[in-house]
Amino acid sequence: MTENRAILPTDLKGCQLTYLHQLGKGMTVYNQGEKAQKFYYVRQGLIGLYHTLNNGKESLERLYKQGDYFGFRTLFGFGDCRYHCNAKVLIEAEIIRIKPENIDHFLTDNLQMSKFLLQTLANELRDAEQRLAKSAYLRTRDRVIDSLSFLTKNFPYYNWTYREIAEYAGCETETAIRIAKELKASGLFSDLLTPLKGK
Repeated sequence: MTENRAILPTDLKGCQLTYLHQLGKGMTVYNQGEKAQKFYYVRQGLIGLYHTLNNGKESLERLYKQGDYFGFRTLFGFGDCRYHCNAKVLIEAEIIRIKPENIDHFLTDNLQMSKFLLQTLANELRDAEQRLAKSAYLRTRDRVIDSLSFLTKNFPYYNWTYREIAEYAGCETETAIRIAKELKASGLFSDLLTPLKGK
């Protein structure tokens, strides 16, 4: 942020902007393993970042809403510059694809953006470390409750499925359904669990 004003893609120098309109739910923005040559800005909608394991199971890693940038960590990293996750549209989205002409010049010509991306990266790392610590010491039931609370509080406009809650909590869908039924039966989260969809 620069003096309480968001840094918009149109403020950036040395890059090509492409406007991607009306990306429907389920569309893929980029695939895990794809070479990173650009990053993205969410104008509207919701994007989920999914890591696919060797057995084909997906894990919901992060969420990006209006005003967020994503896909830059791989692009600006060293070594293998391939996306480590799949980026998928969860709510119909409009995004801007940002393709720097030269990475080094882009970072030096856009110092405020470089600082902003570094701060964002630090925040994402902190959040990932906290989730990893929780997965080590929280029981599955507590992880589902924590995930349910986080997802519905921060993204109340999205109708979360049990599968998505399970992916975020790091458990099986059936486990999330069972725990949600137990919570509902005991009167906990009943206002949040009513609209949830199945698999």
